Amino acid sequence: MQASDRKIIIRPGNQSLVQAVREFWDYRDLLYILAAREVSVRYKQTAIGIAWVVLQPLMTTLIFTLIFGRFAKIPSDGIPYTVFAYSALVLWGLFSQGLTRAGESIIADERLITKVYFPRLVIPFAAVGSAWIDFAVSLFILLPLTYIYGLRPTASLLLIPVVMVVVMILAAGMGTLLASLNVRYRDFRYVTPFLIQIWLYASPIVYPVIIVLDSVRMWYYLNPMAGLISHFALL
Repeated sequence: MQASDRKIIIRPGNQSLVQAVREFWDYRDLLYILAAREVSVRYKQTAIGIAWVVLQPLMTTLIFTLIFGRFAKIPSDGIPYTVFAYSALVLWGLFSQGLTRAGESIIADERLITKVYFPRLVIPFAAVGSAWIDFAVSLFILLPLTYIYGLRPTASLLLIPVVMVVVMILAAGMGTLLASLNVRYRDFRYVTPFLIQIWLYASPIVYPVIIVLDSVRMWYYLNPMAGLISHFALL
């Protein structure tokens, strides 16, 4: 058999959960490097750089406020519609961007995977970490926005890190599954944006949970982002 015809088969080891977590922690520096590289590459050749992170949710909030807040008169659960929509979009951006980037991460870093060993979970988790940086930048706009509309921060703001971590874990878990499916079936690269768009309108972003019928609200909360977004918007 010629050397070019040889196949290398990688099989999963018999690591315990504790050993896997310890190995993942040992490679945390690589996680930080990959996350920083993702952000740097994404905004390096743009004219206004990371300012796009703020402009996108702001412009979307403006459109939602005009169409759904002013024209459609959709309620916003007792808070100004602009604040309601922006806070929901910021958290949704963390989830959707983390899910999308994690889902494409294994294919994007194919060459890195074939050259050196490291825990493969580092790649999708780093992709979600890069989405966290976008979330942190967008979050800075939320506080002055609440002051403009006469709202004042309360102790419930301390729950923001908790909600953020839960959303990142959700995005990392689903993104890792999506990444493995993308390796096998490239169709998921085209299906994912469509599913995320549907998921957006199935979440309380342009409307509050209170307008969902009581008879279907239990099923509505099967969407894991429904409860997270509705509670985040009220913080």
